[in-house]
Amino acid sequence: MDEKPVPDPQHPEVIEAENLPEEKLYFDSYLLPLEDAYKLQEALDTYGSVRLEKGTYPGTEITLKTGQRLFGHPSVTKYNNTITIKAGSSNVRVQNMYPQKIVFESGSTIKNSTFKSIRNTRLNCDNCILEDNTFINLDDCSLRFDCSVSGYFRNNKFIKLRSHALSNQTIMKGNSITPSYGNVVLWRNYLIPSGNATDFSNLESFTLVGFDAESWNYNNQGNKPLLYMREMGDVKLGSMSGLNHGKSPTPVFDIEAENLIMFGKDIYSKSSDDIVRSGTNMMMISGKHEDYVYESSPSSIDFKAYFNSKDLYLNENKIDTEIASNYTDQIRNNLVDKRAVPWEKPFFPNLPKTVSDEALALRGSKTDRSSEIQELIEKNDIAQLKEGVYYISKPIVIKRNQGIIGMGSGKTAIVGITDDFPLIFAQDDVSHKSLTSSKYFLAHMTLQGGNTGFYVNPIGKENHLLQLTSCTFKNLIFRDQKKGIHFDKFYGVDNNFFDQISFVDCEIGLFQEPDPTFDMSKGETTTMMYMDKNVFYNCQIIRCGVGFSMLSKRPNNLNAWIDSSFDGNGISVDLENQINAIFANSIFKNHTGDYIIGKEKSASFYGCKFYNNSSTKIFELRKTYIEGSSFEDNSPLFLNLSSEVFMLNTEVNGGLGTMSDGLLMNNVFKNNTSLSNLIVEMRDEKIIQILSGTGTGKPQFLVKLK
Repeated sequence: MDEKPVPDPQHPEVIEAENLPEEKLYFDSYLLPLEDAYKLQEALDTYGSVRLEKGTYPGTEITLKTGQRLFGHPSVTKYNNTITIKAGSSNVRVQNMYPQKIVFESGSTIKNSTFKSIRNTRLNCDNCILEDNTFINLDDCSLRFDCSVSGYFRNNKFIKLRSHALSNQTIMKGNSITPSYGNVVLWRNYLIPSGNATDFSNLESFTLVGFDAESWNYNNQGNKPLLYMREMGDVKLGSMSGLNHGKSPTPVFDIEAENLIMFGKDIYSKSSDDIVRSGTNMMMISGKHEDYVYESSPSSIDFKAYFNSKDLYLNENKIDTEIASNYTDQIRNNLVDKRAVPWEKPFFPNLPKTVSDEALALRGSKTDRSSEIQELIEKNDIAQLKEGVYYISKPIVIKRNQGIIGMGSGKTAIVGITDDFPLIFAQDDVSHKSLTSSKYFLAHMTLQGGNTGFYVNPIGKENHLLQLTSCTFKNLIFRDQKKGIHFDKFYGVDNNFFDQISFVDCEIGLFQEPDPTFDMSKGETTTMMYMDKNVFYNCQIIRCGVGFSMLSKRPNNLNAWIDSSFDGNGISVDLENQINAIFANSIFKNHTGDYIIGKEKSASFYGCKFYNNSSTKIFELRKTYIEGSSFEDNSPLFLNLSSEVFMLNTEVNGGLGTMSDGLLMNNVFKNNTSLSNLIVEMRDEKIIQILSGTGTGKPQFLVKLK
């Protein structure tokens, strides 16, 4: 039984660094081998925290209780039965698993638990009680939370949830006796549901930020719109994109709620108009495509701003001057929930320095171990490296379903003896056949030196395509490279979760290199190099020239940076041709470049914090959505570029700069109180007061409710 990792005795270089906190939990867990699969419940009850090997574990239904943790292999371990979470449990963790189902037992509260990197699984809650839990990277999963009789779910976070072909993909139902509220879904992909996609009802509040949908009701097995909601309280929807190109489209939404806010709607169905039901106070802030209609006469508030035009309407009347103060309380109540408490910013531990400066200075004299690693890959597909520093003088080549997994980013390192080659080279041959949904597995190590940490450049890419989907990129630190990750002119990188990937002292952290000759008007090619629906979670980008260079030719869609830290870079993220790029609950500090995020027509920011930056300006963006963020620097947000801006619930210390048009709602501008009224329009660089009343600047989307 492998209870504790040990260094390789043949290469005993001492590593004094520590692994990252999540890695410690994983590697300190009891390893239950595949041959002992039927002892899993016993192991959980004996050791509390258990990790599994790669493969498929048979077994009976298991139950996790307070403090118990179950980790699959980083490549995700399949478990051929149900995992039940005991009622009344707290601090449970299930990660890297593919069970048949996860069932939340009804009864006492299940709280403060984490469910991360769960694949192909149904998550069921029938009249259970869920509170303050976190769900991260649910890949091809469905949710069925039905508390319509009893129980509730409150203040749960759902970060990166993707469903494919399933129907329904999300069911969330509450009741009026024990209300459900405070649940937030951040980044959602509804991918080709065969029938109805969603069914929401009787929730006191619900927030959905950053979602994309494709071809809902694809097989004509349903009759409801994409978002179907009944008897809802406060509903907030932000940053919506997508298209229904199926043969049986239904509308985007049919919603009955007390208060409904839509913030940035860029989704269309090629169907009939969307529907707002009677009694719903509606605020549509920037959007386009199909109009929405009321079931009957409009409710007391129907505020429409910059929807299919640059005009403002209140109850179908066009407005260009200040509106009556009797609307102040109604609109404020729609915008602001006084119970809202912003999400805490994530904890960013100091990254381990796995290889000492003294050892690096001597790397030219080290033994080359590239053949050793390559042999492990050829034998096992995934090389499991022991603790230690592996010096190499040539690239390690991996292909589809292959990879390298170490013993932790603080315990295993691959180091280039020189800096003129990529450390890991993904080189599939697509000369004769396309490879879609291809996977690589890289986890738990530091990659230092060489000119590139991870380089993808398939053979024969001019003939057929390579597409990367649902890869394992986890707990990796890239140091001292021209490019940490380089995606070089192949087809695409689609729907991947980059989990705690850090770039330190790199010229470019991640480099997306498209074919410079690509012309979108002539259609897709095998070398266009797009990146869609990738989430960068809990990453640290430190002292890089450019953190992410994603200057695409074919538009990228719904890439997101969540719970991440950008510290001391020239430019954090360079973007071109992006649709619905999302930055959420992240920190940007100590930047020195011309701008922090830029070169793009549009991006959205939720709950982000900018401080101690000396950049000339914060953004170089033509269109920006901002909610619940804070800008503590004196630098202008925009400069030398005419920008359309929609800002809600935000605090700003500096100025707007060259904002030309847009809407400011419930903000606090410390140096310009005229912008701090409840609603202010900017039109052709002129300030127009729309609704008086002092803004609070307090976040309302990424929040818990007290």
